[in-house]
Formats: sequence, C-alpha cells, structure tokens
Amino acid sequence: MKWDKIMCPVDFSKVSMEALKLTGELAEKFGSGVIAVHVLEPILAPTDFSFGPLSMTDVEDKLAERAQEGLEQAVASLNVPREKIEIFVARGIGSQEIISIATKNKADLIVMGTHGYTGLTHALLGSTAERVVRKAPCPVLTVKGKEKIED
Repeated sequence: MKWDKIMCPVDFSKVSMEALKLTGELAEKFGSGVIAVHVLEPILAPTDFSFGPLSMTDVEDKLAERAQEGLEQAVASLNVPREKIEIFVARGIGSQEIISIATKNKADLIVMGTHGYTGLTHALLGSTAERVVRKAPCPVLTVKGKEKIED
C-alpha cells in the first residue's frame, strides 16, 4: 500500500499533537505529503452573549486566523519538506469536514487522535474519530488518548 497523502485533523489537544507527530514520522518514512486540518465548529451563543464591537463572524474569523497560525507552527516541527504539506482550516461539523477534505484531496490515510471519553460524556459528545472511522474514504489510524475518569 502506498500512502501519498496522509491527513491529520488537529484540535491542538495533546492527543491530536501526538497524532500529528506520528503523521510526520509516517510521511518521512514513506515520502508522503501531509494534510493538516483544523475544523472550527459553529459557535452557539446564549441570547445575551455580547462581544461589544465584534460580530460572531469577526470572532470566527479571528479563531480561523489563530488556527491557521497554530497549524503553521505545529507542522514546522515535522521532518517533512514544506512543499509536501497542505494546511486547511474549515468551518462546520468536525467529522463531516474531515471526511470531505480527505475525499477532495485524495487522502490515502487519516491519522487522528481520539480523546478516550467513556460513559455519559461519550454518549453526550459522541466521537468525531468514531464517525470518521465509519465514513472515511480511506483507512483511519487512531491514536488513543488516556481515558478520562468520570465523576
């Protein structure tokens, strides 16, 4: 199996950064390109939420700008030529955007962290990694985070 493009969704958590490191190691070993992705989920605000002069679009634009900068810094530590790295900051539902970007960019493998939520937290939040594994157009390698202990 040849992996020309390895995609890694990054939410800047410890486990997603471990997944990015593994992505870089695999890309270096196989001469692959890297697709680093961050998805900004929609901001839901209470009715009395106020940012003063900033609109929600302004806030989302600033978050996208920070995500872009964060991804640039994160991929700089990889031992992969910069011309073989693509960065995407998308807006939408995490799993849907990850699958869409993987499909459009013909990713051969997705390496992603899973936070290890269990019980009620997993039932309420669901798992982006789980949804990606089910619907991805290519194999998915998950990097498991330590299980969260519930109270």
